[in-house]
Amino acid sequence: MTRTGTITRSVLGIIGFIFLLLSCAWAAIAGLAFAEGAPHAFKGDIRIGLVFWLIALALLLGAITLLRGSIRRLRSLDQIPMSERNPR
Repeated sequence: MTRTGTITRSVLGIIGFIFLLLSCAWAAIAGLAFAEGAPHAFKGDIRIGLVFWLIALALLLGAITLLRGSIRRLRSLDQIPMSERNPR
């Protein structure tokens, strides 16, 4: 894979990490809402809340894995030493 392809794949991985992290936050908030319930809307059920919390945990683990892979790909790129950038 070329250098540009590696950078592009890593940036898309970071964007995917942000999306999964926001989805994780939404699932955690929904889990709390379903566990507590609301008297005017629905009755709370701790089992549904736990399912949403487990979904949030799975999304969080996937997001961390995606970010670690992106960071490893970016670190593996060859770094040009400063002495070779501006030869005197």
